[in-house]
Amino acid sequence: MEKKRTTKGTKRTIFLFLLILAVLYVVIYVVPQVSDIFVETYSAEYGTLQIKEETDCLFVRTEKTYTAPFGGAVNRVISRGKLMRTSARIVDVGQTACYSDMRGIVSYYYDGLESMYTPENMDSLKVSVLEQIRGNEENKVQKAPENEAAAGDVIFKIVDNQQWYLVCWITPQTAERCSEGSTVTVDFEDGSDSEESTCIEMQVKEIKKQGDVTRVILSCNRYYRDFDRYRIRRCALITANTSGILLETDSIVEEDGQKGVYVVDKLGNYNFTPVRILDQNGNVTVVEKNYFYDAEGKTTETVSNYDEILRPEAEKDAGKAEKDAEAEKEE
Repeated sequence: MEKKRTTKGTKRTIFLFLLILAVLYVVIYVVPQVSDIFVETYSAEYGTLQIKEETDCLFVRTEKTYTAPFGGAVNRVISRGKLMRTSARIVDVGQTACYSDMRGIVSYYYDGLESMYTPENMDSLKVSVLEQIRGNEENKVQKAPENEAAAGDVIFKIVDNQQWYLVCWITPQTAERCSEGSTVTVDFEDGSDSEESTCIEMQVKEIKKQGDVTRVILSCNRYYRDFDRYRIRRCALITANTSGILLETDSIVEEDGQKGVYVVDKLGNYNFTPVRILDQNGNVTVVEKNYFYDAEGKTTETVSNYDEILRPEAEKDAGKAEKDAEAEKEE
């Protein structure tokens, strides 16, 4: 009888032992995995933050058109885009040779506005000039005659390539990212298959607020293949092109005066990791990758490609847990 009681007691003890092990297993392994499902994270990735605004730009150049003195067959001695010195023979009309009287790029496009919009008067331009030009059929860019010209026809143009300008009207938000003397990249992308770059760096010459928009005058001394061809052109002004680790702006918090994010390590712990912000636009922030130097010149480890980053709500819980843990250590 006593043996049976002992057997039952042993079985009960073993059962309780196994039950405790099962509970511990659930607490240690299952619960954390289940709770992790409710923690929102995302993967940090290396990339480029590009900030740009598309706008219509007015080309302003020092340029001069030349007309045919007589009618006759046209023979273009110099092709478009060539840089020629003063007194160069450019076109023959009939038996008459036509020469340039200024140095510059040869062009065969004109619109009759060459003397109206010049570097000397561009600081008086307002955004309404764009509609004025578009609204007048006579202002359309034309191509000079290639075969036969009548007396008085424009037969070629010389454009000074040493300094030319774009007058643009942009939003105040974009203008805030510019400063006089700084450089912006202008993208003249035309959708062609040409391998030649359509991006040109230009210097900000002037910034002036005009009502709801801001006028920006850009200057350039570099050659762009179509700078002689247009009067108004849709362009993209790129004010930032910064590479680094891309983060969600909302995931960046501040701890003891240091900006950073919570990174999930291999053990599932949430670790505050300092970051150095390079640029920001809305909910996208680009930061240094791997490490950066602090104000004292010390190397600081930071986020890397594919780090798992906590989102805002999760960060609050992680931050609270971290502070509670520190408080417990102090006690």
